[in-house]
Amino acid sequence: MSGRIATIVLLLLATQTLPARAISRSLQDLLLATPTAAGALESSRRIDREMHYAGTPGDERLAQWMADRLRAYGLRTTIESFTALVPQPRHLALVILARRPIAVNLHESGVLGDREGTRADAGIPFDAGSASGTVTAALVDAGQGRETEYDALAAAHVSVRGKIVLVQYGAEFRGLLALRAQQHGAAAVIFHNGPQSPTGVVQRGSLGTGITIPVLPVSAAVALRLLGAHAAIRLTVRESYVRRRLWNTIGVLAGSSSREVVLGGHRDAWVYGVTDNGDGISTLLETAKALGALARTGWRPRRSIVIAGWDGEELGELGSIAYVRDHADRLRAGCVAYVNMDEGESGQTFGASAAAALAPFVTSATARIADPARNARTLLARWEAQPGGVRVRAPGGGSDFEAFLYETGIPTVDSGFGGPFGVYHSAFDDLHYAQTQADPGFVNHRAMAQLLALMAYRLANEPLHALYRLSPYATSLREEVAAIVPTSRAGDVAPLVAAVARFASRSQAAEGRVGDGILLDAVHRLNLICYGRHGYAAVPLPELNAALSTGDASTIREASARTAAALDAVTAELSV
Repeated sequence: MSGRIATIVLLLLATQTLPARAISRSLQDLLLATPTAAGALESSRRIDREMHYAGTPGDERLAQWMADRLRAYGLRTTIESFTALVPQPRHLALVILARRPIAVNLHESGVLGDREGTRADAGIPFDAGSASGTVTAALVDAGQGRETEYDALAAAHVSVRGKIVLVQYGAEFRGLLALRAQQHGAAAVIFHNGPQSPTGVVQRGSLGTGITIPVLPVSAAVALRLLGAHAAIRLTVRESYVRRRLWNTIGVLAGSSSREVVLGGHRDAWVYGVTDNGDGISTLLETAKALGALARTGWRPRRSIVIAGWDGEELGELGSIAYVRDHADRLRAGCVAYVNMDEGESGQTFGASAAAALAPFVTSATARIADPARNARTLLARWEAQPGGVRVRAPGGGSDFEAFLYETGIPTVDSGFGGPFGVYHSAFDDLHYAQTQADPGFVNHRAMAQLLALMAYRLANEPLHALYRLSPYATSLREEVAAIVPTSRAGDVAPLVAAVARFASRSQAAEGRVGDGILLDAVHRLNLICYGRHGYAAVPLPELNAALSTGDASTIREASARTAAALDAVTAELSV
C-alpha cells in the first residue's frame, strides 16, 4: 500500500466524526489513487497469453483468472455458465482461376516489429454467420458496399448478380453490407480492410442473421492481388455451429439496498484482443481493485456494485443477453445504470455515449479525473478542447449495453479513448500494439479505471434525483421529431408533438422532486420509447422511425399515437 493510500485509510478509520462530505471526499481520493497503469499492464500481459475465442479452453481459463482477480479484490465472485451455438470455420479456400490455378494464402502476414501476431493459435480469419458453399464467378469491386455504389455499377451496366462482390469494410456494420450485396443478387462477398490497416492484417467479425451466401474476409494485400488477376475466382466457405459452454464472470460488492449498478465488458476476443476488449477487462479489474480498497476501510455502498466479464460478445452479445434475461425481473426493478467498457483505450480522443438521463452525470464525472496527457488539467478540459467539444452521443449498437438498454430500459453509459484501430479484430490486436500504438504507458487505462470507479461510487451512493436528469429527454424528443418527420407528415404526428410538450412541462417541474422509485421507472420507460439501433447506428424513436420508412399514412399515425400514449403515461407517473 502506498504512503498516500495508507494515510487516507488511517484517516477514515480514525475520524468517524468527520462530516459526511469530508468522508466522501476522502473516499473518492482513495478511489482515484488506487488504479495504476502497471496493474492494467499486468492484466493485459495475461490476456495476451493465448487465443480466447468464445467457448475455447483459453476462454474458460481467462474466465477463471478474472474470477480469481475479482475475489482477491474482495468481491463475491461467481461464474455463470450457459450454452450457445458458436460458429466454427471448417474449410476456407480462395483460388484464382488463371491458366495455372493459384491457391491464395488466407493467413495474416506480419506487421513490422510484431512477431506475436503470427502465432500458431491465431488460425485463418473468418466471418461468423457466413453461409457455407463454393462459388466460382467473376469478381466485381463494389467499393464500400453502399447503395450509391451499387447504383453507380448499374449505371455503368455492371451487374453483380451471380458475381463475387469485393467490399471494403467500414461504411456500415459488416452484416448490413453483406445483406445488401445479397439483396442485389451477389453470389458471395469478399471483405477487405481499408488503407488505415497494415496490408497483411484481416478483420474478422460477426455478420448477424439472415446471410445466405458465402462471406470471407481477406487482407488489403490479397484484395489488391484479386483485383489485379483479371480472372475468375473460386471461393469456398465451410462453416458450422457447435454448441459450446460459455462463461460470464461476475463479481459483486454487496450494498445495503436491493438496488444495483452494473459495470461490464466482454472478455472474449477473436484472437488475443488486448485492445478489443482486453483493455476493458484490465480497466474493470483496476476499477474493482479501487472499490475493494474502499470496502476494506469499512465502507459499504447503498446499492450493490456488479462487475462483469461477458462472454460471446463478438458473436452477438451472447453473454450479456443471457445475463439480462436470467436476471430480468431484478434488473427491471432495481438496476439504476449499466456502465459498459469496450475498446476504451484504442486511441487518444475521448468520447462518450449515454442515455439522456445520465448524459450530464457523465460530463460532471470527467471533471474529477486528471487528464493523463496533462495532469494540470482535467479530462473534461481535454474533452472541451477536442474538435467538436463535449458531446454525449445517443447510444447505438454493437456492444454489451444493448440488452440492458433495449430490453429493459436501463440507462447506459459507454465512454473511452478512441482513434484509428488498424488491427481491429485481427491477430495483431496484441500486447505489442497496445503498448506501442493504442496506449503507450497505459496512462489512459489508469484514467478510465479512475473514471469508472468514480462513476460506480456515485451511482451506488447518491440519490437518483442527483444522478438522473429528465430535461435532456424533452430536448432530445423535440429535436428528433423535427429531424426525422418530413413537413408533409407533420399532421400525422401531431399527437406526439403535443405529448412531447406535455412531458417537457411536467418533467421540468418534477426534476428533483419525485421519489427514486418513480424516477427509476420513468427513466426505464423513457429509454424504451426513445432509443433504438440499426447495426452500429443509433435510431431515435424506433417505432415511429419504422413507420415512417413505410410511407403509409395510417401506419405513421398509429405509431405516433402509440408513442404519444407511452410518453403520456410517463408524464402522468411524474405527476403523482
